[in-house]
Amino acid sequence: MTQKLLRLIYAFEFLIALVAIFTAWSEIGGQAALDLMHWGWKLGFSVGLASAAVAYTAAVVAQDKLWTLRSARWLTVIILIVLGIGVVTYFYVLQEDSGESDETGTISMCLPVAPESGPV
Repeated sequence: MTQKLLRLIYAFEFLIALVAIFTAWSEIGGQAALDLMHWGWKLGFSVGLASAAVAYTAAVVAQDKLWTLRSARWLTVIILIVLGIGVVTYFYVLQEDSGESDETGTISMCLPVAPESGPV
């Protein structure tokens, strides 16, 4: 394959990886935790993981062997980023749970009781 075609394929892989990361993250970690999360965490982790996936693919394609030092390093980076995603998501899941109350949100009304009158 030519280098220009490989660059185009890597660009498409990056975009597909971003969509896959956000879809999997919302399904596994929960959309409520992602809604609470700061946008910087989501942007950093998703772009970092998509870039690491593309770099891992490039390292595998560059050599005939599947396991090289370069591909092992990128796989390690992918695992570390996924662990980071898990830790941050877990923190925000705990924040989500701490904001809930045990009340059901029902309102009880007290009806006034008619005063008892003596014998008429």
